[in-house]
Amino acid sequence: MKHLLLCLNKRQLKHFVFTFVSVSLLATSVLFAQSKDTKGPPKPQEITLSSLGGWPISITYYESSNAADSPVVVLLHGKAGNKRVWDQKFASVLQQNGFAVVSVDLRKHGKSQAPAASAGGSKNQKPSSKQRLSSLDYKAMVVDMETVWRFLFKEHQQKHLNMQKTAIVASDISVPVALNYALIDWSKRPYDDAPVLLAKTPKGQTIRAMILISPESSVPGLSASRPIVQLKQPLFGISFLVCSAKGDSLDRGVTSKLFKQLSSVPKSENRMYSKEFPGKLRGTDMLGKRLGIELEIVKFLDVFLKKLPGEWSDRRNRLDRDE
Repeated sequence: MKHLLLCLNKRQLKHFVFTFVSVSLLATSVLFAQSKDTKGPPKPQEITLSSLGGWPISITYYESSNAADSPVVVLLHGKAGNKRVWDQKFASVLQQNGFAVVSVDLRKHGKSQAPAASAGGSKNQKPSSKQRLSSLDYKAMVVDMETVWRFLFKEHQQKHLNMQKTAIVASDISVPVALNYALIDWSKRPYDDAPVLLAKTPKGQTIRAMILISPESSVPGLSASRPIVQLKQPLFGISFLVCSAKGDSLDRGVTSKLFKQLSSVPKSENRMYSKEFPGKLRGTDMLGKRLGIELEIVKFLDVFLKKLPGEWSDRRNRLDRDE
């Protein structure tokens, strides 16, 4: 090791040290998570859910070894992408760190194609330039998120995870989708199964943290800024991490403007964070490039999701329970 360090120039040495420290930190957290189960976490499952109009939504589910103690991370890809960008490595890192993970192919991406389209050709094909996404497509993606939440609810009730501590990681075009669904999640009225509001069983209020990578300010039919007006409020208590690359020419100040909007509430410094990374890459293209974005995400989720109070509890209407 000493001979190797002597042979490196200053730039190479700096890169070597950064890579070594990053890998060591990730490895340490992975070993800590696996200490509860020496057999390791279950193998990922590829599952097709049925959404609005019978549209297939393909997900990869990484069940955690920690069962009902497992917080949940939902991963959404960016423009013209698919869930494989998460499945290649990072989803497994999150799983090994004690999270239950669901990566999603958005509608008309990856394997979430119309039945007729997926019958022929590659199921992993990206949308062609001719297949432009309309406002109806993006609004349907928000509805598709509810289909994913129904899957999480089923797993929650089987004590495979704790959906009361859920985070969404979204990239560029999926940011407006994630934010608009988060507002729906927090707008759901609880079951009328108790005389006092605080005692009523919630239908939503599951999303506790959000990570927005190279966010788009809007997509056809959906805005990112409109749901933020409510989601940033202290009453919700949602924590945000906004990530971008310093040299991203397509950003055009969107990330800075969005974070300024998020942090305009009192004591925002306790739950609103922004991180800028070197280079010109955008969205999930920053993954696997030794920029440190994966480590920042794991650290954020450990503090603002995993360590949140909130043990598993039955999320069914009390009137429907067999007690």
